[in-house]
Amino acid sequence: MHKQLLLIGLLLLVLTVQGQNLWREGEMQVRVYVENQAQADFLKRSNMIGEPAGAFIRCYLTPDELLHIRQQGIRYEVEVDDLNKMSASMGSRGVPNGYYTVAQLHAIADSLEQNFPDICKVVHLGFATGMNELKAIKISDNVHLNENEAGILFDGGIHGDELGGPENLIRFARDLCYGYNNDAQITNLINNREIWIYYCVNPYGRKYMTRYNANGVDLNRDFGYMWNGEGNSSGPFSQPESKIYRNLMLNNQFVIHCSYHSGTEYISYPWSYRAQSTPDAQHHLMLAQMYSQSSGYTNLPYGQGYNGMYAINGSTKDFGYGALGSISWTIELSVSKQPPAAQIVPIYLKNKAAMLKMVEMAGYGIQGVVRDSITNLPIPALVFVNDFMCVTNNPVVGDFHKFLPGGSYTVKVVAAGHQTRVYENVVVQDNQATTLDVVLPRDTGRYAWRVISTHIAGNNPHDEGNTMGALGPPDNIRYSLGKNGYAIIDMCDTLKPGNGPEIKVFENDQTPENYMVMAGATPDGPWILMGHGTGNQEFELEPSGLQQARYLKIKDSGTGQSQIPDAGFDLDAISYVYRPATDTSGIIEGFTYIDWNVLIEKAPGTEIYYRDQVVYSDENAYFRFQADTGSFAMDAIWEMYGYANCPVHLSPQQHLYLNIIMEWMEPVETIAANNSITLYPNPGRDKVAIKSLTNNPLLSLLLCNAQGAVVHRIMNPQMNVDGEILLNVSTLKPGLYIVVGIDETGKSASGKLLIQ
Repeated sequence: MHKQLLLIGLLLLVLTVQGQNLWREGEMQVRVYVENQAQADFLKRSNMIGEPAGAFIRCYLTPDELLHIRQQGIRYEVEVDDLNKMSASMGSRGVPNGYYTVAQLHAIADSLEQNFPDICKVVHLGFATGMNELKAIKISDNVHLNENEAGILFDGGIHGDELGGPENLIRFARDLCYGYNNDAQITNLINNREIWIYYCVNPYGRKYMTRYNANGVDLNRDFGYMWNGEGNSSGPFSQPESKIYRNLMLNNQFVIHCSYHSGTEYISYPWSYRAQSTPDAQHHLMLAQMYSQSSGYTNLPYGQGYNGMYAINGSTKDFGYGALGSISWTIELSVSKQPPAAQIVPIYLKNKAAMLKMVEMAGYGIQGVVRDSITNLPIPALVFVNDFMCVTNNPVVGDFHKFLPGGSYTVKVVAAGHQTRVYENVVVQDNQATTLDVVLPRDTGRYAWRVISTHIAGNNPHDEGNTMGALGPPDNIRYSLGKNGYAIIDMCDTLKPGNGPEIKVFENDQTPENYMVMAGATPDGPWILMGHGTGNQEFELEPSGLQQARYLKIKDSGTGQSQIPDAGFDLDAISYVYRPATDTSGIIEGFTYIDWNVLIEKAPGTEIYYRDQVVYSDENAYFRFQADTGSFAMDAIWEMYGYANCPVHLSPQQHLYLNIIMEWMEPVETIAANNSITLYPNPGRDKVAIKSLTNNPLLSLLLCNAQGAVVHRIMNPQMNVDGEILLNVSTLKPGLYIVVGIDETGKSASGKLLIQ
C-alpha cells in the first residue's frame, strides 16, 4: 500500500512538473521592433517564432535567443518575462476568470446537442495529446445525414494561449441553435448549409495557457502542405491533433474554412509559405473584403499571409487551400491574446455578422454531384474550374461546391476508372449557385486523386509550386518536387499486387530526372520502397512486400540545383494499372434493406460477413467490397432486428450488384436486449468459447436461431479455469444464432453468434 501511494505521489509530481513547464525553459513573450531589412532578414534566418502585431513583431524567445536579438542591436520590450510562470498562475482553471475552460466548452456543446437534437450534433473526433478529447459541432437541418449541401468549417484555439477563437465559436454555435426558426437568415442558412464548428483544436494548450500541445509542438506548423520542420514539428502531421484535423477536412468538402487566432487584427489568406499569389487570389481577396466590411471592426485589414504577416510553412490554411481547394484563411481577432473578459462578447459581436456572411457565400458558385453512369452511385472525383485550384468532391455523397463570382467558366471533371468530361461556358450569376450534375461513363484510366503532403527544403520561390499538376491523367502540366523534395499522393484506389507493374509514373519532358517511389497503407506511412526510377517508368508493388497500399510517396533523388525553376523531379501524373493474377477477385456492391412486414426501408450500418471478413453498409445503406472468387455465403445482420443469409457465386473480375433484404426478427429483439456475453471465435465453425460478463454462475444456456426458437439447451453448464463455457457448434447450420444465459437469480444475458 505504501509503495502504491508513493508511486501515485511520484506520478502526480511528474504531471505537476509537466503542467508547470509548458513553454520552453525560460521562454518569454517579447515585442520586437524591426527597423530595417537587415533586422528582418536576421529574424527570418534565425527561425524565431514571431507574429506581426501592428508596429512590432510579438516573439517567443528563450534567454539565448533574446541575447542574439540584443547583440544585433534590435530594439525590444519584454511583455511577459516568464511564460511558464504565467501559465502556472492560472491555477486549475487554466484560463483567466471570465473565459470558458475546456470542460465548460464541452458542456455547452453537449447541452446544445441535447436541447436542439434536430439541428445540432456533437461529433467526437478523437483524443489529443494529454488524453484530451476533441469535439466538433455540426449544425444543419438534417444534421445526422451527409447531404448535398455546401459545407463551411470554423475552428479556433489551435494555439492554446490565444483565447478568443473558442469563445467566438461556442457563442456562434449557441446563437445558430437559438436562432433556428426564430431568425429568418439563420433558419435559411441552417436549412441549406452544413456548418462545422471545431471550437477547441488544442485543449491541452488552453488548459495550461501555452501555444503548444502536450508534446511542445506548434500545431500550425505541423500540417503537410509545404511542411518544413518548423515549430518543433518532427514530420508532416506528426501530432494526433493534426491527424484528426486533417481527417476532418479530407472526409468532408468545405468551401470556406475560417481559423480564428489572436495577437493582432488581420485576415491572412494563402500563401503563407511563399510570396507569389494563389490561383484563387481574386476569390480570397473578394471574400476577405466581404468579411471585413460585414464585421464590426473599424478597419480589419486583409492580405496574403506571407506578405501581410510573416512567412510560415506547414499551416492549416495552406493545407486547406493547396490540398483541398477550400477558401482557407486565418482571422486574427484582437491585438491581445488574452484580452480582458469584458471584451469577449464585444469581439464576438464584431465577427458574428461576418461569420454568417461566410456561411451564406459558401453556397454560391458551381455545385453538383458526380455519379457513375451504370449504378448512378456517387464516385470520388476531381473538379477543375478554369485555372483555379481544383477541388475534390465529398467522398460519400459525391457533391462538390466551388465558390465563384459571376462569369462563364470551363469545368473539367476527372474520376478514377471513368471518362473525363469537360463542360464549356458554364454560366454563374453573382450570389447564386449553378448546378452541374455530372454522370461519367466507365473507362480504364485511374490516376492520382489528391496531394496530401509536400516538402521542399527551404522552399523554392523560383518554381510555380503547381501541386495540382501531378493529378489526373498525363497532360504535360507538372509539379516539380524540388531538390530532395517529395509529395505524398492519395491514389483513391487500393493498389494490390498483380501480374506485372501496378503503377506508372509520368514525367514527360526532355530531361528525365531521378526519383524513388514508396508505398504505404496510410498517408503517414510507414513507407516501403517500390523502386528507383528515371523519367517515365513502371513499378510493381510486390517487391515491397505490401499486400495493398493507397498512398504513394514520390521523392526526388537530390541531384542538380535547388533554387531554380523546375528544380527536382517533374511529376506529371501517376497511373494505376491493375493486371490481375490468374485467380483474381471480383466486386460486390449494393444496398441493405430491412423488411418490416408492412414496408421495406434501407438499413444503414448493416454488418455483412463473408468468409473471415466483415464490412458495413454506410449511412446510405450502401456497401461495396472486393472479394476472392468462388462460392460462399454472406450473412447480413442489422442491429438485433434483421438477418439474411445470401449464397453467392463470384466469377473472376465479375462486378456483382446485389441488394440484401433482411427479415425482421421480433423474437431476437426481445431476448437479445442485453449484450453481456462474449463469444469467440465469432464467426465460429467448430467450438466456441462463451464467457458471461455477469458475476453470477449460469444456471442454463440457451442457443436460439434467428427466429427465436430454442435449438439447444444446456443445464448447469460447466466452466473451465478461465471462466469459459465451451460449446460444440460443428453440427449447426450456417446462420445467425442468439446465445442466452440465465443465472441463478433469474437474470439473463445474451450475445450474437454467427456460424459459418
